[in-house]
Amino acid sequence: MSLGGPEVPVRGGGFAAYRRLFRQRRFTWFFLSQAAGDAGYAIYTIAIPFLAYRISGSFAVAGLVLGIEFAVYALSFLAGPVVDKVADLRTILLIGYPIQGAFALVLGWLAGTGTLTVPLLLALVVAISVPWNFTWTATNAIPPKIVGPEELFPASSLLSVVSDATQVVGYAAGAALILFLSAAAGPVLYGVANFAAAAFAIPVLVPQASVARAWWHDLVEGLRAFAHGGGRPLVALSSFSAAEAFLGAGPPLLILAAANARAAAAAGTYGVLFTAFAVGGVVGALGLGAANPRARLGVTLVAATVAEGVLITGAVVLAPYGVFAAPLWFGVGAVDLVFYQVVVVFLQATSPPDLVGRTLTNHYLFRGTGRAAGATAIGGLLALAPLVVIGVASGLAFLVVAGLAVVLIPTVRRLAF
Repeated sequence: MSLGGPEVPVRGGGFAAYRRLFRQRRFTWFFLSQAAGDAGYAIYTIAIPFLAYRISGSFAVAGLVLGIEFAVYALSFLAGPVVDKVADLRTILLIGYPIQGAFALVLGWLAGTGTLTVPLLLALVVAISVPWNFTWTATNAIPPKIVGPEELFPASSLLSVVSDATQVVGYAAGAALILFLSAAAGPVLYGVANFAAAAFAIPVLVPQASVARAWWHDLVEGLRAFAHGGGRPLVALSSFSAAEAFLGAGPPLLILAAANARAAAAAGTYGVLFTAFAVGGVVGALGLGAANPRARLGVTLVAATVAEGVLITGAVVLAPYGVFAAPLWFGVGAVDLVFYQVVVVFLQATSPPDLVGRTLTNHYLFRGTGRAAGATAIGGLLALAPLVVIGVASGLAFLVVAGLAVVLIPTVRRLAF
């Protein structure tokens, strides 16, 4: 058995490919580790905007908290060189997850004791997000090192499914905690889940070639390779992704605003709509993996962008009806996942083995910056204008972004691997 590559050559498409992936021991443990980490992150995700709004009473502050979180994520390109040269990718998981868990427990304790303030919340969000950059980069760099290229879509989609499925449980648990206890319990469970993710990662040995070079040398090498593209439209694709991410930051805040439009049932409505959004991600991931659209990635990206704009418009129009808008948020979750997953799989499949981490993080410099700016802007606008105005404008903007991509970025339209 080779520890540096796939343990079992797996071929064939359809749902049988999912079954075959579990013949690989490292993939199974990695699968469990990511499931635990993502379940915890889901609880954290649903708790943070609700907690920010409750301690501040402002959608602008909730947007700022999310904006700062994703601004730190955008700096993951600084973590890329470290991840690409570490002797064993498992090391990143065994260090990063416990650090995230410790800070999450502190956040939960402060929230539970009533001593959490907006500045403290912002500081802890930053403290959690920094190690997240390393664990996120490592978890995305691992799949192409333990499965073959023909199985990347099924593997990635299966990981997305378990991610979203555990996130559904996480969102439901987070919603129940908000409804019956408080949002403070969410970060505590997130901390526990991070420690579980580290424990599951112990058997996931992923050695890689390590060259003793300066960090800045690897950083510059990765940025230069990204800019030149190696025949791939990386800058153009990342610009499209940044624009989509700017608008894609809206759903969590739009759901929060829709729930608080019905103050008497804010917590329950928030939980139901957010959970519907996550369930949509499960269905979207399953469909994407089964379709395996390697030859029509560009068409898939444009179609997902258009669909998300249409569905968001419908969802905010139905906001006064509370949980009855859940089917539309389900659809938003499905297509939102498709866009992100297609980009990640394309970069995993086409990047040189020693540049996977840096390519992904350099792309996320674009996407994370777009999402940070989007969360801050949309949160601020929600504090100034009615939900339906911001939501409809956001939906129409998705259509504009898709149209501009078709007209201005012909290489993205022909994207394939």
